[in-house]
Amino acid sequence: MPSPDFSILIPIYNEEECLVPNLLKLLVFLRDRGLNAEVILGSNGSTDSTIYLGRLLQEADSERIRFFHLKKRGAVGDVFRQTIRMARSPLLISLDMDLSVDLDFIPRAVGLLDRCDIVVGSKQSGSQKRSTLRKFGSGLFVLCAQALLNLEYDDYSLGAKAYRIDRIARLVNGISRDTNYVLDLICRGSRAGLPMTVLPVGCRDFRKSRFNLLTEAFVRFSHLFGLWLRQLMEK
Repeated sequence: MPSPDFSILIPIYNEEECLVPNLLKLLVFLRDRGLNAEVILGSNGSTDSTIYLGRLLQEADSERIRFFHLKKRGAVGDVFRQTIRMARSPLLISLDMDLSVDLDFIPRAVGLLDRCDIVVGSKQSGSQKRSTLRKFGSGLFVLCAQALLNLEYDDYSLGAKAYRIDRIARLVNGISRDTNYVLDLICRGSRAGLPMTVLPVGCRDFRKSRFNLLTEAFVRFSHLFGLWLRQLMEK
């Protein structure tokens, strides 16, 4: 198969309702703009029809759609590592399955990867229509990350991130198996001196979370403070 210009990773968990329509929306967007990309769907712990639909979509269009399933729920860090191994292009864009971020992020990020190794799509710097609780929680996390880890970036969510695969491949070993892998990559990339940039994005997301928000917050803040303590011990 001809190599795509870039790969798009979409981690999925029990997305039977929106998987097909949103994937079609994404493919139409790519086609209308003449963008040559492959879409990699990585299921982590799905228990509904997501696995069946993912395999069906791959069979229907194996040149543009690839699917794999991991049994562990929430192991999006493992999904990311698997995607790095199987991607057929040098560039990787990460999106959420709900497509809550403006899709114009894709071509803008691809263009920035000519001079950057990591592009951080930022809702904080752009615009966001989300619940007050989510905005407060993510804003607090960003402030803590900036203060404790001396980072200048303001978004550590999974979606709307872009990477040069060859430049980050050496940073992937040992990253978190859960959603904290983005923070790990940005922290390691910053310490390694990789060129990174923030790209403001528009986001609209009022979908109910698939995970307990308090549990998710505990996991993320615990990981953040763990990174901070390790950095203190290394000094």
